[in-house]
Amino acid sequence: MSDSYEWLRFAHVILFAYWLGADLGVFLAGGVMSRPGLPVPERNRVRALLMDIDLAPRIALLGILPVGFQMALQWGAPLPQPVVTGVWVAAVAWIVMALVIHFGHSRAPVAWLLRIDLFCRVALLAGFSFLAWRQWQLPGNTVPDWLILKLVVVAAIVVDGMVLRVYSGQWRLAMERFAAGDVGGGERLLRVRRRKAATAALVMWALVALAAFLGAVKPL
Repeated sequence: MSDSYEWLRFAHVILFAYWLGADLGVFLAGGVMSRPGLPVPERNRVRALLMDIDLAPRIALLGILPVGFQMALQWGAPLPQPVVTGVWVAAVAWIVMALVIHFGHSRAPVAWLLRIDLFCRVALLAGFSFLAWRQWQLPGNTVPDWLILKLVVVAAIVVDGMVLRVYSGQWRLAMERFAAGDVGGGERLLRVRRRKAATAALVMWALVALAAFLGAVKPL
């Protein structure tokens, strides 16, 4: 393999580390945020910290995509160079959009960008699913099974991330309960949200571990 491939592999490992490390921080902060009896202002402060930490895995995930495609191309996968270049451009644009969404707070354009972000996630899911299916069906396919399976795993990671996003949105419903004086109802909603989010997070980590195993060991 060339030196550039080794640098790409190094970047891939670093991005994985920032993704999983920051995800653990988000997971622990979510537990603190959902503690019974915690004052609402304190919950909001923890929430703000959680969202700052969550920016790291978001950027890392978006960075892993073009790095992974470039590695696959240099490894010998039959990927057209223009497609890989397009992935790089799309990933950089998506990272910029994620930064604008994060630092834009509740400004009007952010709501529009959030809809674009959701569309991009759905498109990413459809793209990986189609690519895996297409490679599986091609006669005389030269793509190894481990790489096809990794595409399926990445598609599952995208789905799980969308589920986590839904659970994250339930925070506002809990805050509305607290604002209405229904402290018990707000805390119950937070407990349910925390339990569901914890399950989705564990699934995410298992999928990420599987993707890493497939890429490192190449068992199939």
